[in-house]
Amino acid sequence: MASERILLAEDDRDLRLFLTEVLDAEGYDVRPVPSGAEALRAISEADIGLVITDLVMPGASGKDVLQAVRETRRDLNVVVITAFGSIDSAIDLVKQGAFDYLTKPFSNEELLLSVQRALEESRLRREGASAAHSPRVPQGFIGTSGPMRSLFAMIAKVGPSALPVLVTGETGTGKELVARAVHDASGRSHFIALNCAALPENLLESELFGHERGAFTGADRAKPGLFEAADGGTLLLDEIGDLPVPLQPKLLRALEGGEIRRVGATRSINVDVRLIAATNRDLDEEVAAGRFREDLYWRLNGLSLHVLPLRERPADIPALVDHFLNRYTGLLGGHLSGRPTFAPEAMSLLTGYAWPGNVRELRALVERCVTLTDGGVLDSSVLPDRVRDGGLIRATIIEAGSRHMPLTELERAYILEILRITGGNKSRAAQILGLDRKTLYRKLQEYAAETEA
Repeated sequence: MASERILLAEDDRDLRLFLTEVLDAEGYDVRPVPSGAEALRAISEADIGLVITDLVMPGASGKDVLQAVRETRRDLNVVVITAFGSIDSAIDLVKQGAFDYLTKPFSNEELLLSVQRALEESRLRREGASAAHSPRVPQGFIGTSGPMRSLFAMIAKVGPSALPVLVTGETGTGKELVARAVHDASGRSHFIALNCAALPENLLESELFGHERGAFTGADRAKPGLFEAADGGTLLLDEIGDLPVPLQPKLLRALEGGEIRRVGATRSINVDVRLIAATNRDLDEEVAAGRFREDLYWRLNGLSLHVLPLRERPADIPALVDHFLNRYTGLLGGHLSGRPTFAPEAMSLLTGYAWPGNVRELRALVERCVTLTDGGVLDSSVLPDRVRDGGLIRATIIEAGSRHMPLTELERAYILEILRITGGNKSRAAQILGLDRKTLYRKLQEYAAETEA
C-alpha cells in the first residue's frame, strides 16, 4: 500500500492535517491539497492511486473532482467526504461513479477500511485496463483456452439477467474480475463490492443494511448501507461463505422481496440491486454443516459461474506470463537492459507447475523475477524451488511410461510430490488432487503402513 499515493482534497486545514497524519501512519503516501481546483490539477499526476475529496469546497466541488476523474482517470477510485446533511448528494455521487462516501464525523477505522477497499478495487481495474483483450473477451482477462472461452460465453449470457449470480473458484483465480465482467455486461449503473470476511458481524450488518440514529452505542447519526448505495447497480458480496448465520435471513429477504431494513428501523426500504456472491468455499459442505442456510444457497445459485484453477488451463500460462512481463517491466524495469523473457525450459516448468495460488501466485512470481534480473533471457535458475521441483511431477509421469510403472505406484508418487510441494498442507494437497480430505488421509495411512512393512 505504501507505493500508492493518495490525493486528499479538503479545505478545512485542521481536518486535512489530521487525515494526512492518519494515512501517513498507515504507510500511505499522501498528497494533500486545500481546494478542488488544486485537486483538478493534481489528478493528472501518474502516481496518484486514489482520490479522497470533500464534497463541498469553495470553487471546484467534490462533484467537479469526481467528474474530472471519470473523464480523464477512470482507473482511479474516488472517496467523498460529506457532512450529515448531504448524505443524499453523496449517494448520488456513488451512483455517478464514486467508490464510497464518509459522513463527518467518521472514525479512523471507517476511513482506513474505505481506503483499503478503494485501492484494491482500483488496482484490479487498472490491471484489467492494461490487459490485452478482444471484443469477445471481458476486460481484465487474459486467456484463450477452451475453459476460458466457455466462461466468457457464460458471462455474456448471464450479464443481462437480473437474477443473482454465484461465482465460485479457488483463491487467486479472479472471481472479482468475473463479477465485474458480469456487471459490465448487465448495463447497470455502478458496481460496489464488500468482503464479508473483512468485518465483524455487528459492523457487517450496519455496512450492508445501514442503521438509524441511536440504533446502537455510537450510532450518533443515521447511515445508509451498501444496498441503498448500490440501488440501480450491482453489489458484490465476496467471501459469502463467511456471512454470519444471523445475517443470512436478512440477505434472503433482500433477494426475494427487494427490500431491506436499516438496523433500528421500523420501516423497510425498496431497493433495485443485482447481487453477485463469490466464494472459495464449498457451499454444499457449508449447508450440510449448518453454517449456511439452504434456502439462501439455492437463491444465490440460480446462475453460477465457476472459475477453473490455473493448473486446469495451462494453455493460458504463456499469455499471462507475457502480460505480467510487460506490466512489471514498465513499472520496475528502469534498470533493465531490455525486456526480459523466459527461456523455453523455464516456461516449460511454469506451465507444468500446479500453481496452488493460481493467477495471483503467477503474477507475484513474474514480479519477483523482473525485480531480480538485469534483463535478457531468464532461465530456470531464477525460479523458486517449488516451481523447479514441480517439474519432477512431469518427469515422474514420463519415467512411469518408460518403465511401465503400475498406476498405483504412479498415483503414490504423484500424491507424495503434491504433498511435498504444498509443504505438508493436507487440505491444500487434497484440493489440488481433487480428493476429499478423508480419502487423502486414508491413502497416506496406507503408504505409511507399506513403508513400515
